[in-house]
Amino acid sequence: MPNIFALQGPGNCGKSSTLVHLYQTLQTKYPAATIQTVHTGPRDIAVIMRGVNGLVIGIESQGDPNSRLPQSLSTFVAAKCDIIFCACRTSGMTVGWINSLSTIFSIHFVTQVRVANNYGASNAAMAAMLMRQAGI
Repeated sequence: MPNIFALQGPGNCGKSSTLVHLYQTLQTKYPAATIQTVHTGPRDIAVIMRGVNGLVIGIESQGDPNSRLPQSLSTFVAAKCDIIFCACRTSGMTVGWINSLSTIFSIHFVTQVRVANNYGASNAAMAAMLMRQAGI
């Protein structure tokens, strides 16, 4: 069964930055992977990567209420992603959007911890942990 790893936490705790770092790390580790950009902006991304250890990976860094998360999840399902990494809040509609896929995905909520300083190192460590959990 494919997997969703949902980085969960309150607003402004580093979820988007962690997922952007994850994407950049995957680009470096798997330079032959093809990338389909669903959305790109100054802070947030939505991409599909093919050829990451033989897998199709979807990454959506927006996880706020009233964000594009439900559209990206639909795009990732249609693309037959083996693994989806996304952000969500601790409760409410964003969690509901992810849980609505529980019949076709194994869902893993991972808590993003807010840190007082050294955000870069914390986000890099969280991205590495997500990769280990996903087996990539």
